[in-house]
Amino acid sequence: MNKVNIEELARTEGSSAFALTKSSRCISESVYENLPEPLNEICKNFEGRERDVVFLSSIGVISSCLPNVEGFYDRRMYNSNLYIFIIAPPASGKGVMNWSRKLVEPIHENLIKESRIKIKSFRESSNNENGEKPKVKIKIVPGNTSSAKFYTHLQESEESLIILESEADSLSNMLKQDWGNFSDLLRKGFHHETVSISRAIEDRFFEIKNPKLSIVLSGTPNQVRPLVESKENGLFSRFIYYYFEDVSGWKDVSPNGNVNSFEELFVKKAKEIGSLYDKLKEYKRVEVKMSPSHWTIFQLKMKSFDDTIMKTGKRGFVPVVRRLGVIAFRMIMIFTVLENRNRILDNENELVLTTSDKTLKLVLEVVDVLIDHSISVFDKFDKKSIQLDMQERILMADLPKKFKRRDGLEKAIKINIPERTYDSILKKLIKKKAIRKLHHGSYEKLI
Repeated sequence: MNKVNIEELARTEGSSAFALTKSSRCISESVYENLPEPLNEICKNFEGRERDVVFLSSIGVISSCLPNVEGFYDRRMYNSNLYIFIIAPPASGKGVMNWSRKLVEPIHENLIKESRIKIKSFRESSNNENGEKPKVKIKIVPGNTSSAKFYTHLQESEESLIILESEADSLSNMLKQDWGNFSDLLRKGFHHETVSISRAIEDRFFEIKNPKLSIVLSGTPNQVRPLVESKENGLFSRFIYYYFEDVSGWKDVSPNGNVNSFEELFVKKAKEIGSLYDKLKEYKRVEVKMSPSHWTIFQLKMKSFDDTIMKTGKRGFVPVVRRLGVIAFRMIMIFTVLENRNRILDNENELVLTTSDKTLKLVLEVVDVLIDHSISVFDKFDKKSIQLDMQERILMADLPKKFKRRDGLEKAIKINIPERTYDSILKKLIKKKAIRKLHHGSYEKLI
């Protein structure tokens, strides 16, 4: 494989691909051309927004199916768990997220089946008076579960759990419950921090060490409000957001409309995920590492995001950028494991996997898109915020307080913004009151 150009990958491009229309942009075609299996075959059966939704929801589901996979980031070990939120209006096509559930259902069903066999054996045993009754193990936590029951499931689980809901109201209801602090659990669960809670009324004490939780949700803009309102306590910054306002048109639903059976496709791919999951459970540990040159690329990229946000005065968004680094690293872990699936199936005990150039490039391209979606969601519910996409912010960060059009154009060209696009951006920045026109060809930044 050709060596990845560090400067090319690490640079936060200002190309027209960054421009947001009414909805945020789609994930680039080059990402889908380089996906590892089983994601490649899954995604090629979809297109447009539906493909993006299936892709993100699938990696969210897979993030909960990689036991004993670890990676070292910022002086601590992380597992691969992701929190994902798909936001779109009704009739937009976001419902295809439900197909990703098929990938984890066999694992969930097998855990329940094994638990019931153990419970039955325990009940039928004549020597069970001093023994502890086996617990019911699950993988998918129902959306209408009470906070108290959720704590129980997480405490009794030996691996990752997943909340997988197509109606985000379920999470909103959990956040509103009085029992315990569910928001605190989600925040600490993201970093695998110990969660403790003591309740005098029920005389119960919970201490959950190294909790592992993945979340995949979809919902309408109104349903995201409880999460958006959590910006101050940090829950908001722990999610990947994918936001769009497109409403899909009628599609051919006849038998001739699509010769591919999604049911068969996902059942087949669930078996592949299940085999990988079963094998990983046999390992003591599978560690994912990046080379020093890859860390250089990664950190330059994330620093460029961080610097742009800081220079354009959006300090409230900085926690989102910082945690996007953790999220990106977890995605790198997932893709590295999938890329090395055959190697994992052929080995045992312990294994160290090194990230490839291809995987790093793929993840950084995805992150380029996701940061714009996060900004869109962050700004949508903040009436005081001046809403700028990353392309506009990159340019604003490079401009002095007062500037001439020609000087600004030189900077724009350096970050791959064409002249026509540059002039369009200037008009938008004036309209958004981010800059003002002093006189012909002269401008002043207001933020």
